[in-house]
Amino acid sequence: MYNQKIKPDVIIFDLFGTLVDFGIQRHPYRELMKYARNNGRKPLPDDARTIMTIDGDIRHVADQMGINAPETFILKLIEDIDCELESLAIFDDVIPVLQQLQKQNCRMAICSNLAKPYGKAIERFFSQYPLEKYLSYQCGFIKPEAAMYSTITDAMNVEPERCLFVGDTYIADVLGPQQIGMKSIHLCRSGFGREMNIGSLSSLI
Repeated sequence: MYNQKIKPDVIIFDLFGTLVDFGIQRHPYRELMKYARNNGRKPLPDDARTIMTIDGDIRHVADQMGINAPETFILKLIEDIDCELESLAIFDDVIPVLQQLQKQNCRMAICSNLAKPYGKAIERFFSQYPLEKYLSYQCGFIKPEAAMYSTITDAMNVEPERCLFVGDTYIADVLGPQQIGMKSIHLCRSGFGREMNIGSLSSLI
């Protein structure tokens, strides 16, 4: 379990599954890639990485990946994204934790793998909190690439061992940060997790 004696200088949160939950998921980028495959484009091993490191909307992603999809189909995917965004909600434990960490003058950040449209969730829910953003489509890296975590420590001028990374994905949010020396905690809301896990963010305060 989490050792509350740990007092990091910076706490870094994953976004989806950690701070924010989907109410509806229509997987528009998966649908885009399915369309591409059905129309003769062979999937590439780094397709997911490409989607999450392009600083543009789904139409721009399709153009950059050489997917010539009909405009009506693109508009339907944009509608699906908007529906997903509208369905988002923050977990009940998030705001009390952020408020308490802010009172303690703890520096905070969000680090997430996501396509650009989903970055709107941060402004919608967390604009009042001093959360620095390290998002894959801005950084050009994805978790669990070491460069993603190094980008954070370099930008925030903090030693890795003074950082605590918290997220719900074991490889990306626990093992990934550890490879550069960060502390990490696995958030397991189900109550079933590996070593160094918590069931709620409230365990951080």
